Amino acid sequence: MAQSKDKLTLLTLNTHSWQEADNASCLFTVAAAIKKEMPDVVALQEVNQKENAPAAGAERLEASGFVSAGSAIGDDNWALLLAEKLGDYHWTWVFAHLGYRTWAEGVAILTRAPVLEVRVGDISLPGIRLRRKALAVRTEKGWYVTVHTGWWEDQQDPFVDQWEKLDRFARELGRPCYLMGDFNNPAHVRGQGYDLILKAGWQDCYARAESRDSGVTVPGQIDGWRQTEVDGFRLDDCFAAQPGRTLRSRVIFNGSFYPVVSDHFGVLTEEVL
Repeated sequence: MAQSKDKLTLLTLNTHSWQEADNASCLFTVAAAIKKEMPDVVALQEVNQKENAPAAGAERLEASGFVSAGSAIGDDNWALLLAEKLGDYHWTWVFAHLGYRTWAEGVAILTRAPVLEVRVGDISLPGIRLRRKALAVRTEKGWYVTVHTGWWEDQQDPFVDQWEKLDRFARELGRPCYLMGDFNNPAHVRGQGYDLILKAGWQDCYARAESRDSGVTVPGQIDGWRQTEVDGFRLDDCFAAQPGRTLRSRVIFNGSFYPVVSDHFGVLTEEVL
């Protein structure tokens, strides 16, 4: 996919890293797709490293294009390994919480252009163990935020409270600004998280795309959605803070457009700046 100065290609994916049956194959597939599609920005969620993993060395991190967001990077960090396979991206990662008992889980961003600034936002209520973090980076083309929010009906850390903090955090950034990730709020459910995001003025790039597919990023029951009666729905989104033109929105890593690598499919969005 050739890149032009007035086009911006964004990829978001909940990687479910180190939780799949063939983790090496998943990492290889994601790297191969990025090399071919050449997205300007890659927003990743559920990016894991072992809780007690040895630290990655400073020379290794520098060679990988790493920019610190304040979290220690283990030598098995999934984003680090991906960046090393790519070779020409800049990247950062922030720890959010412990997941699946032994994994330090966080969110990551990779960019083709140099990272000029990094910001981290804590969007959970005080005292919450399963904390949610927003990670934002600025390049010459604007601001990009990756996030993995919680559920609308979570009584300990409701999405309404998370969104209030996330919206405030993102609005303090410059423009253009894109908000990407796994929002855990299905786009087809009215009166909940998805509608709250639109009501706040964010534009759904999928909805405004001139060309789009089904948009389904979760094909069935997965962790956190075992009770759902819907066969497939959209949890993973790309929102824009500003009006604009979206050329195309495609689901990726769904078995037809690259192999499945996670319990989520990804979203590839082509914007005109």
